[in-house]
Amino acid sequence: MARVNNHYLYRKELSEHISNNLSKIDSTVAARNYIQNWARDKLFLDRAKLNLPQEQQSYFRDLSKKYEEQLFKKAYKDALIEKQLKVQIDSSEIALYYQDNKSNFKLNEDLVQLKYLQLDKKMKSLRDIKREFVRFNAEDMLSLQEKSLEFKSLSLNDSIWVRVSDVVKEFEENKGIQLEKSEISKVNSFLEFENESDVFYFYTKDFLKRNDQAPLSYVRPTIEQILLNKKKINISKIIDKEITKDATKNNEFEVY
Repeated sequence: MARVNNHYLYRKELSEHISNNLSKIDSTVAARNYIQNWARDKLFLDRAKLNLPQEQQSYFRDLSKKYEEQLFKKAYKDALIEKQLKVQIDSSEIALYYQDNKSNFKLNEDLVQLKYLQLDKKMKSLRDIKREFVRFNAEDMLSLQEKSLEFKSLSLNDSIWVRVSDVVKEFEENKGIQLEKSEISKVNSFLEFENESDVFYFYTKDFLKRNDQAPLSYVRPTIEQILLNKKKINISKIIDKEITKDATKNNEFEVY
């Protein structure tokens, strides 16, 4: 399809870079553009090799070779680490790390544990639902879950810590309700809101302020990642030591 000095562009390479979905005219334009770019790259490369000092060219070749070697070594080492790594971090490890490093886990934002219901104002059983929602014993929870298809939206899992900013944003943007932090920061408090068509029941179970101690359940993913990285580092050190031992044992490595 094209030639620049000793470089050749073949139809197969060109076709790999031209979409089959293009019209004949667009395909021709795309092919011409690709050929022009290909030729420009090859011309620059050849003239760089002709005009750059040999010392600089040697430096670039060494740099390229070292980079290639680093890629090969990293890919192989990562594969060895993943093979030996236990993905599941033991819960006792997480709890112990949390206890030993509590001072490092301070909140940088407000958190809340909550539940809410969004209901149509025309529902006949609003009073019963409200009573079950506030009381929320085991029977109430089961009853509300059984009625869940009747609700417009809900969240009954109040054991999860969520960011207050996310709650405020969700209610404002998707439900048309303007929540204030002062309203939802009161522990064990019930709130009721309305818009044109719906009523909202909102219950704050617990609240944590910025700079409070972060709960374990909230920082658990962070601790898991820390412990995982520590395991990777330890395995990497073991691999570094064993590779030369194994090579010496198998007569692949000798020091004269």
